[in-house]
Amino acid sequence: MTKIKIGIIGYGSWVKKAYIPALKKDGRAEIIAISARSENTIKSIKEDFGISIDIYKGYKDLLASPKIEAVMIAVPDFVHAEIISATLAANKAVFYEPPIAHTRVLLPKIIKSLLRTPLITYADLELALVPAIAKAADLIKRKVIGNVQTVSIKLQSQWGPEPKQDINNIARLSVWYTHVLNVLLGSTPKRVLIMDGYGTEGRRQSQSTGFFDYNGIWGELKVNTDSCEKLTINVEAVGDSGNIQIDVLTGEIKVRTKKSPIWEIEYLPAKQPYASWPGMHESIAAFLDSIEKGTSNFANAEVVANLNLIALASEESKDTGNWAKVKNVNELQLYT
Repeated sequence: MTKIKIGIIGYGSWVKKAYIPALKKDGRAEIIAISARSENTIKSIKEDFGISIDIYKGYKDLLASPKIEAVMIAVPDFVHAEIISATLAANKAVFYEPPIAHTRVLLPKIIKSLLRTPLITYADLELALVPAIAKAADLIKRKVIGNVQTVSIKLQSQWGPEPKQDINNIARLSVWYTHVLNVLLGSTPKRVLIMDGYGTEGRRQSQSTGFFDYNGIWGELKVNTDSCEKLTINVEAVGDSGNIQIDVLTGEIKVRTKKSPIWEIEYLPAKQPYASWPGMHESIAAFLDSIEKGTSNFANAEVVANLNLIALASEESKDTGNWAKVKNVNELQLYT
């Protein structure tokens, strides 16, 4: 079977530790080109690949190659919008990392571009592909813990402050984490309330909490990206007759009910060894599935548009201090 011809834009640690191991393990794609800006990075590519691939100093030259079927992008946030737009203009299927843009002004423009294109576009929403999340969503749907009341996600990390940013922390992270809430609850929130910390210059505070109204079921995302604690991502769903707890990084899922109050513990991790982050093997496999089938339904433009409209609502809430309605694409005239 002919392998999918992949070009990669960027060659930092994420590409080396996540993309390349996942692509190799899947086996359906072949990296035929990589672009990077610095001479040191280009030297590193040559050391790793020799003459087996094409190496470009500019991403535009890579995109001009007729041999490349799909592009994977791993670059700093401030060039996401530019390179996603250029990849779509080059008529290439694209796998990209959120956020789709680094400013509030650019977000609607890139949403519009994604919705308009007939190409395969796939956002790396790997966390929702962790099997423990899928198991919890099924338990919630079957009302194993009764009628769900709240679902909360708590993220702690030592990533450190990010001063002088135009997008708040909940907005930036909501593309991944609100997506997990959406998957668990099988719906999307109608309004958002942000309660921010303070002390970092700009809009992105290290300590922040977002509340999401799923028609009376409450979602919560609580983040501390400048924590004393090492990285943890914990999820809890509380129902009127039980609760579920998930450690996303290990895949541990614990379930108990009033009838059976002893925790039932199961381990459903993402494919191991992790390609730097849980769910990356599954995410890249889903992207390649999309290319082979000619359609994407997991992390496609519509899914990403909705998540970014939630992010924009969080920005409005930050400005007003009140609940903000999540607009739909028609209200923002994104298709026009």
